[in-house]
Amino acid sequence: MNRKPISTKLLLKYLVVLLLLTTIAMSVSTFFSPPKNKKYEYKKGRITFLLEILKKGTQVDTKEDAQPVSTLEVHLTNTADIVYLPALVEANVNATLSAEKAGRIVKLMADRGDRVEKGQLLLQIDDRIWQASLKQAEIAARDAGKNFDRFKTLQQAGAVASNEYDRIEKDSVTASSMLEAASINIELCRVVSPITGTINDRFVEAGEYVQPGTPVFQVVDHATVKVMIQIPEKDIYSIQSGDRIAFTVQPLPDRVFEGKVSFVAAQADERNNSFRAELAVGNADGILRPGMIAQIEFHRGISRNMVSLPMAAVLPSKGDHIVYLVKNGHAVRRKVQIENITRDRALISQGLETGDQVVVEGNRTLSDGQLLETMEPETAK
Repeated sequence: MNRKPISTKLLLKYLVVLLLLTTIAMSVSTFFSPPKNKKYEYKKGRITFLLEILKKGTQVDTKEDAQPVSTLEVHLTNTADIVYLPALVEANVNATLSAEKAGRIVKLMADRGDRVEKGQLLLQIDDRIWQASLKQAEIAARDAGKNFDRFKTLQQAGAVASNEYDRIEKDSVTASSMLEAASINIELCRVVSPITGTINDRFVEAGEYVQPGTPVFQVVDHATVKVMIQIPEKDIYSIQSGDRIAFTVQPLPDRVFEGKVSFVAAQADERNNSFRAELAVGNADGILRPGMIAQIEFHRGISRNMVSLPMAAVLPSKGDHIVYLVKNGHAVRRKVQIENITRDRALISQGLETGDQVVVEGNRTLSDGQLLETMEPETAK
């Protein structure tokens, strides 16, 4: 068989690999041979490894860097027990006005956003038929009244039978009633505002035919508003009529409003077992709008012998809550129990003692036993 000649490139590769292996073997052999004058020398290339690094060396600094933290000194205090409850702003009056007579709308005197006064005409329904009925009723009532006056004179003179007089009197009363009914029917063709307020919506157009009960306008009065709160069952005895309660609304988080408790429900809502309460709030400038979400600052009393910590000091840990204390310059992990949360602070009922130094800044990356550098401690409020 004819063998293919080995290519020059492949031969060169073999020689390079062989040379590298030889060099490595010589280096290893020299490295592990007995030292001469505390030096290991390569016989070829006269490259020398000075092992003074093993004598002097570059020492590795194993000293742990201290983690800088800020702490707060614990004191037991009596703290206001405050929770923040969601609430809803509602108009003092929210009236949906409906047509009371069937007919075609001939006039619309108000539109969305208009400010209206109590008794102001908003809408007119065609009342021509009722106007005609009114004229007929006026004539009938006038004639019946004259006839009754004449028979009354005759009755006093004894010139008319009693039953005839009673019939004439009945006719007069019936005619007067028909006149009053005709006037009422005409009045019912007019839709007027029952309150001083603002037209929030209009549901019909001019020329539209409406039936009795058809909604035509929504009028709201928000010169005074109501703030509706749902009070949990456990807190129902912490509120009563006349209390003044502060609150904020989402569009104006930096402005604090205050309202007076005007109503507390006597019975709990079956859906969530909470009690409805209402605040009456003056709103002359109209800044509070019905439908706004409010946050109520609800005072439930005083929490005694509690520790108040910033929420940043308390960390969640597998369903529990922990803090880090500073003990002898090191971090100590401590499990605590949160009794309540008030805005940005946690009230701690168990796990801390007076004088404990709690880490409030720099605690996110701590571990138990870590070396700490503490800043000037604050005092728990």
